[in-house]
Amino acid sequence: MIYRDFGNTGIRVSPLGFGCMRLPMTEKDGKAIVDDDLAAPMMLRAVELGINFFDTHWFYCNYDSQRAVGAALRSVRDKVYISSKIRLDLIQKPGDLINYLKISLEQMGLEYLDFYHFPYLSYDTWKEKILPLKLIDEAEKAKSEGLMRHLSFSFHSDPEKMHELIDTGAFSTMLGQYNIVDRRNEEVFPYARSKGLGTMIMGPLMGGALTDGGKTFLDRMESRASSPAEMGLRFAWSLPGVDMVLSGMSTIEELEENVGYALKADEIPPEERQALVDRSHALKELNDLYCTNCNYCHVCPEKISIGWIFQQYLRHKIWGLDESVRKRLASGIIWGAMRVKGPESCTECGLCLDYCPQKINIPSELKRVWPILQKL
Repeated sequence: MIYRDFGNTGIRVSPLGFGCMRLPMTEKDGKAIVDDDLAAPMMLRAVELGINFFDTHWFYCNYDSQRAVGAALRSVRDKVYISSKIRLDLIQKPGDLINYLKISLEQMGLEYLDFYHFPYLSYDTWKEKILPLKLIDEAEKAKSEGLMRHLSFSFHSDPEKMHELIDTGAFSTMLGQYNIVDRRNEEVFPYARSKGLGTMIMGPLMGGALTDGGKTFLDRMESRASSPAEMGLRFAWSLPGVDMVLSGMSTIEELEENVGYALKADEIPPEERQALVDRSHALKELNDLYCTNCNYCHVCPEKISIGWIFQQYLRHKIWGLDESVRKRLASGIIWGAMRVKGPESCTECGLCLDYCPQKINIPSELKRVWPILQKL
């Protein structure tokens, strides 16, 4: 494995980070949980292969990712850096940040986190919540108590506002979305790196939307890559100012494939990148429904499978994978033990709208795309 300096943190990280949102799942007592028998060996194999950064969140994998990550990695704690995210939606008063950090550490069975993120941070949230509640001061207190080591943020809003957050000087690293289709943050990563922040890309494969194109997708992009995953990751790594690209992986096969690409992350010529930029216009129709399958809409009180439904629509409309979509709909299974739930019970409460980073009008789009899928 090769390693890169992670901003000015003094840490060197693998260019491929393990995003722990898509760990293999199973069912126990009627509840979807991480399948430890599959997930733990996969994470330990990642360490063997040289990956040293693991990113989780309190709600990933039906609220079970933090526990699973801690259980798998405690035996190799000295070899890895672990990141999780603040329950910013629940923080209402001073002291909440440290309290929820301690809950996360208890779930993970860890004494400290290497990186703690303010997730999906906007500049409005910075002004209206972070500053009034003095959460930066509280994070510094958590550092002094040995509960965390670096403060970070992830961002889904306007790139110009991300510059303002970078300029506050409050953060050691940042995490932003970037891929062949969505290049809005292209100038942000070099800027953050110039200010000393470690930089991470999320969503390099659009939550799997790019890989579903298969050979057809590669042909459309006139790419010499062996797979859409290789093309997407190489494109992300080739952006100047990027230290690491996070990828959610569900099998050891996916892990080993991506590690193979990571070993050559520093060997990507500028002309390869430019060729992909020149051809990226072929994907402009994805703007019809730009869902990255981040699953922040999981807050739906009716448990509607919003992200999954939108991904099936993209597989149909963009890639023409109708047979695959029909089989998925017929099986009624998302993955593991989780079942598909359609939008018939949507009450249009609007809660999902508050969480969607892409600002999709989810109730309206569900009404539009679900009948299309039903007719396939």
